[in-house]
Amino acid sequence: PSPVRAFWLLRNSLIEDGKLEQGRGRGGSVHRLLEDVNERPPLRAEANLYDPFLQAIMDGFVPEHRIKRFVAEITAAQGRRITGGKWTRPDITLLAVRSFSFVPGKHLEVVTFEVKPNLDQAFEGVFEALAHSAFANLAFLPVDVSQYPNDDKLPDERVFQECRRLGIGYITFEDPADYDTFDIQVSASTRSPDLDEVDKFITTQVSVSKQNELRELLR
Repeated sequence: PSPVRAFWLLRNSLIEDGKLEQGRGRGGSVHRLLEDVNERPPLRAEANLYDPFLQAIMDGFVPEHRIKRFVAEITAAQGRRITGGKWTRPDITLLAVRSFSFVPGKHLEVVTFEVKPNLDQAFEGVFEALAHSAFANLAFLPVDVSQYPNDDKLPDERVFQECRRLGIGYITFEDPADYDTFDIQVSASTRSPDLDEVDKFITTQVSVSKQNELRELLR
């Protein structure tokens, strides 16, 4: 083939082999992928993140936010239970019972976490977390960034901007079991959801045993 055709054949084959990545714009620009994708840590399945993440929340998030009385559990797996659909079902739910020096009574705070195993799924997670704000006081989007090189661990700009615009908390983490690797990129805005929606959420999403524990804390 002609030199021009040979160039395109070689370029395209290297892209298909994962050795080059196509550049932006026109002209066929490419750049070399310095890191072999096979050398990256394997992607974690989302469901495998839930147990260690929940423990890290109880060990780190709870004391950091001065929460003394709470119940927390994985609410992602509901089986055939009718819960209102995927976007009404947080992966992790924390129900905190707070009291204050000069505000009478006990106050329930619903905190939800929509966990994503990589940045590719993070943008969808923004809107899943936003849906939770119908019943949550604080809604967070935690994203596993352990498989990315150090230079790429900065928060995805589009996700960052949308979380900030919508009041969704954005957390990146490298080890779901180690709260020291958690980085809150965007703080969640506090909301005042409709109390009927809060009650409905707890009734349909939280296990009976945790509901009973919560009742004891609210007495």
